[in-house]
Amino acid sequence: MDSGSQEYRKIARRTDRPMWIWAGCALTSVLLLFGVGTVVMISLVGDSENTSERPLPDVWPEKPENALRPVTMPTGEMMVALPGSTAAQVLCQAIPEQRWEEILGGRTLREATTACHAVTAELDVSAQMILELPKDTTRGMPTKTSVAGKLASIASDDEGTALSVELAEVDPHHGADPVLRVSIRTRAAKGLKTEEKARALAEALIAGTMPPGPALPKIGEDGVIPLQKIEPGPIKDQPLPVISWLLCAELGRALGVPTDKAVPQFFAACEVNGVTADYSELSSAVRPTTTIAGLPAQVDQKSVVIQLTDDADGETLKFKGTGELQALAEKAIPTLVGR
Repeated sequence: MDSGSQEYRKIARRTDRPMWIWAGCALTSVLLLFGVGTVVMISLVGDSENTSERPLPDVWPEKPENALRPVTMPTGEMMVALPGSTAAQVLCQAIPEQRWEEILGGRTLREATTACHAVTAELDVSAQMILELPKDTTRGMPTKTSVAGKLASIASDDEGTALSVELAEVDPHHGADPVLRVSIRTRAAKGLKTEEKARALAEALIAGTMPPGPALPKIGEDGVIPLQKIEPGPIKDQPLPVISWLLCAELGRALGVPTDKAVPQFFAACEVNGVTADYSELSSAVRPTTTIAGLPAQVDQKSVVIQLTDDADGETLKFKGTGELQALAEKAIPTLVGR
């Protein structure tokens, strides 16, 4: 065998073993990459199934009438005596948008319906004033607790938390809603920690809606409250006792009589000289027979009912008693609606 052939065989023997090792390494690398890819795919699928976020709505608020609007913040205990639609606006705006997002942990959209309704990518939140502490909730029997030094009840599960706080002591049948209810539920994945957020939000809302100010007036027999003389003015968004005092003031002015013997009631009504003016946030539908001060009105022999909003089932002001009620309403309505 010539020297060239021997040299070739020596080279071949040196390279035979590395060649199959390299092939094995290459195959191993492919399998490892496939395995890693499979793990990544499983992980991504798992994440997509367990994600705790949903996209925020493209349109917000859901209805134009639910948009936030300027509203005066209450003081003292007057928060518990606001009309429901006003209370929802106040709760949505009692703390800055940035504070909402700090508490809830992300961008927050708000609207005012019968409650202040807010959503984040993870949470659906409502805050509203209700009649009393609940005895049970959709999340089970609530536990007594304390929030901002006030009596409260709380119930939580994997889907969310319902927290209620009694802001003032008042007999609810007189029209007050003395309990703040904060409800937080998850929009997607279960198991998010919502109790801490509910407590933080409730504390912030209480601080924002109850700075130092007047206590609720003492409520006597038949809901009568002490008379407080104030200048006539618009009743919109005012607490119920303040609406009563404004009605007293405007009735006295329109009738041309003193209001010393006016009888205001806690639930937004006042009687002066045999005539009663009664505000209602929700009423039976008005069936207009004419207009008064440009507003739809239903007039009969015993009363005059003025529709204050576009909704016939919404806010109304009713005059009843003796005398020329329609003429009285024509005189009083412009001041009471701020015209």
